[in-house]
Amino acid sequence: MLSDQMTSVLALLGPERAGDAGTGLSRMAAAAAATALGVDGIYAGVGSGPEGVVLAWGGEKTSVALEDATFTQGQGPGLDAVATGVPVLVADLAGAAARWPAFVPAAEELGVRAVFAFPLRIGAISVGVLMAHRGTPGPLAHAQLVDTVALVDAVTMLLLHQAPAAPGGSDPDPGSGNRPRPGWAGPPTHRAEVHQATGMVSVQLGVSLAEALVRLRAHAYAHETPIDQVAADVVGRRLRLEGGTP
Repeated sequence: MLSDQMTSVLALLGPERAGDAGTGLSRMAAAAAATALGVDGIYAGVGSGPEGVVLAWGGEKTSVALEDATFTQGQGPGLDAVATGVPVLVADLAGAAARWPAFVPAAEELGVRAVFAFPLRIGAISVGVLMAHRGTPGPLAHAQLVDTVALVDAVTMLLLHQAPAAPGGSDPDPGSGNRPRPGWAGPPTHRAEVHQATGMVSVQLGVSLAEALVRLRAHAYAHETPIDQVAADVVGRRLRLEGGTP
């Protein structure tokens, strides 16, 4: 049986709210969902490829940073949930360092100690992933898992029916700059620049786009530099990656 708190959240996510997914109402619903599930933050991203997902629902500070870490490192529970189509529930990240050696330290630096990833799917169609995180280790209780299943269905339908944002529309979070934010306008600027840099590296080194992205991530990881900064340097021709093993 759903909790009263989750029932109230689902009322904010009905079909008539689809056009509000990138507004303050979305943030309110995400915050209420996090409270109902006993976690510190929750968000959903759309996308199903190895390049990661685009944040589309929810947007508190740690969630944005956690998704950015997933994208930069190219690994983590969210990507695994999308790839396998099954939930990835990590009650204690301290025991998962061998599985995600780059993601776990980045998440712990953000104060995240537990992560719960649920694929957003309609049949065989992958929409993206819903991620919940908490600053203390421990599993979700059975009642919280029941609530999460209902939330996953509601958010999946919300994103499927969400209307595209008008080009040049207003930013619901003006202070966010080029960082990921809720909405359906497509990848934020710094993600687009990463894709542009990936294409340039692919041509320069004569490798596939997938390998070019791996090389960008490897350079960012080795030099402890955000991947968007590495991409900006490549696009601005201030950096040229060398051949050989990444």
